[in-house]
Amino acid sequence: MSSDQQLSVPSLTTVQVELFWARHGRKILIGAALVILVLIGVGAYIGYQAVRNSRAAKAFAAAHDIKGWQSVIRRYSGTIAAGNADLQIAAAQATAGQYSESNTSYQAFVKDYSGHPLFVNGLFGLASNAEAEGKTDEALKYYADISSRYASSYLAPMALYYHGRLTEKKGNLKEALQDFENVIQLYPQSVMGTLARRDADRLTSKLGLNVQAQPSPSVASASASPQASPAASGSATPVAPASPRSSLEP
Repeated sequence: MSSDQQLSVPSLTTVQVELFWARHGRKILIGAALVILVLIGVGAYIGYQAVRNSRAAKAFAAAHDIKGWQSVIRRYSGTIAAGNADLQIAAAQATAGQYSESNTSYQAFVKDYSGHPLFVNGLFGLASNAEAEGKTDEALKYYADISSRYASSYLAPMALYYHGRLTEKKGNLKEALQDFENVIQLYPQSVMGTLARRDADRLTSKLGLNVQAQPSPSVASASASPQASPAASGSATPVAPASPRSSLEP
């Protein structure tokens, strides 16, 4: 047999590939098809959610009362717009003095929308309701929770300031002063920082902190008259000026 009539011998690699494909080709094709279906499903879900969120946002913008917001919640539960509707309902109920109903709405929001961008508003609403109902200790707990656990939120400066304001109302002036000073230190550029500075200065003066002691009458008269020698003044020992009071002294 001539050289050009000789049959080529398949390589070991080619044989292995063919055997592998014969054994597992069907599984590979099925797996690839499943991956494609999953990707299609994910894309469809994302697209559906985007359309649903868009419709929910439009429905929320068109709602102007509790009935309209309740409709948004029923039709688009779980969306950001539905969470916004929950907050609007709770706020409207609080404005009407329906604190029990408002608390129920805020608590439902806190339970169902832990990942909502305005989650902290639900806690602040509960704090405001508690304060309005005269539940000072409960309100203080909510304000403390917001200012500590959600210190980076936009409501944290207000929560800390309100905590100081309520603490002062309870008569704990030093603790209130510490709250105001914390607001100044942590949020110096905020509106609450400006208010806290005013109240901190007021409490500092009220508590008698950082106040220089008044000189004694003998020192005052000596500083007002021409300087004289000890012999002329009749005193062999000069009078020491009064030391200022400590800034920590009440």
